[in-house]
Amino acid sequence: MARALVAGTFDSESYWRDSQSARLPALRDRGREKIILAMDELLFPLCGSGDALVTRYAMEEAHKAYLARIGFSFKHFTLKREDAENNVFEAIASDCEHKEEFAGYGQLSPFSIVPSVHKVVARYGYHSELPSYETVKRVNSKLYSTLLTEMLLGKSQGKPVYSWNELRAAGGEMLKECESLLVKDPYGVSGNGNMLIQTEQALERLVAYIRKQEEAGFSAAFILEPYMDVASDFSCQFEITPSGTFHLVSMQKILNRQFAYVGSMSMEEKDIATLERAGYFDVVMQVAGSLYRDGYFGPVCIDSMSLRDGKIVPIVEINARQSMGFINHHLDNVLEGKGKKGFLTFRSVGFRDRFDYESWIMDLEGSDLLYPNRTGNGILPLSSATLLANAYSSDQVVSTNAGYCKGKLYMTIVADNAAERDRYLELMRLLFEHKGGKWYS
Repeated sequence: MARALVAGTFDSESYWRDSQSARLPALRDRGREKIILAMDELLFPLCGSGDALVTRYAMEEAHKAYLARIGFSFKHFTLKREDAENNVFEAIASDCEHKEEFAGYGQLSPFSIVPSVHKVVARYGYHSELPSYETVKRVNSKLYSTLLTEMLLGKSQGKPVYSWNELRAAGGEMLKECESLLVKDPYGVSGNGNMLIQTEQALERLVAYIRKQEEAGFSAAFILEPYMDVASDFSCQFEITPSGTFHLVSMQKILNRQFAYVGSMSMEEKDIATLERAGYFDVVMQVAGSLYRDGYFGPVCIDSMSLRDGKIVPIVEINARQSMGFINHHLDNVLEGKGKKGFLTFRSVGFRDRFDYESWIMDLEGSDLLYPNRTGNGILPLSSATLLANAYSSDQVVSTNAGYCKGKLYMTIVADNAAERDRYLELMRLLFEHKGGKWYS
């Protein structure tokens, strides 16, 4: 198989979303945006032998050395500083410094299809069969998944609305039938693009907010759903080949908190068997067939959930791209060689002074927390860039007068049980705070 150049952006939805679409209320967080840009470092598990990863920010040498030591070896390229916050694929297509090295790879493996992906394929002559950008944009909309659910299952929990007037009417009716409802942006992502409405007053405030945008020339499109009593969230990862063949990759349990993603772990075989008996995979196959008929092939992640009354909601949304579930699956593929599997998660943190990442790795190892520890378990750090992305501006530490530099510690926790996992996290918190850091969650 040809060597691949792996790259991507975790804010794909910002490219797919129409700039003239009305938005739900939200506060912009530039620190969070920079961390999202740095998440491309999390793509290293998708690299096979001989593959290369392109990231926006430099990867700490101590982190690369640690990953190589535990079985993750790959070539690494970093974008020029001036390109770090731009479209990563546009930067790769126009790169002069590494063009000969990029041309030495046989295919492009993108996290998702965003503008300039096809430009990279053409520039370097890669043998990559990819769906069109317009197709990818269409099938990733929650409007698409809502309408597809109704077509396949005869009904959908979601109801599309296309104006402030429809929002008021449909939202009012839904509030009469249930205590709360969710308003979803068609291209909203974890923790953003969802709004919980519990009263008519809150609905009226949102209606006024959307009406003002429509009067300014923006178009409205949202999905309304009754707020459901969820017992557990899970996801299904699969691939559709260019010829239409379906290949199941993995099933993942998902931990969410207040609509935001918190972590993933591979599903137990007994739980997969329960879903199979319930006909879940029949629906998954129908979704795959519909996606292919609509022009899409490639990686897919379907988010699903089980309700407390025992019902299964097979299609919450469709992500026609790679996902955290795919990443966790590839991590587990390596860990399985040691008879282990992990829990992919993160913690939000902050620090005031220049953070020594190499010292942090050594501290984890010295505390018997770093994977693999004496028992073969421990914490596997996944990214240095998501921790440090906000710490530097023109190579200078952000002034401590502005408070803590926010970052995220992405990790896989390898433990024999939940109690051991929690113990590792608590010891990591104490160690980070001992270094003067702040542990937010």
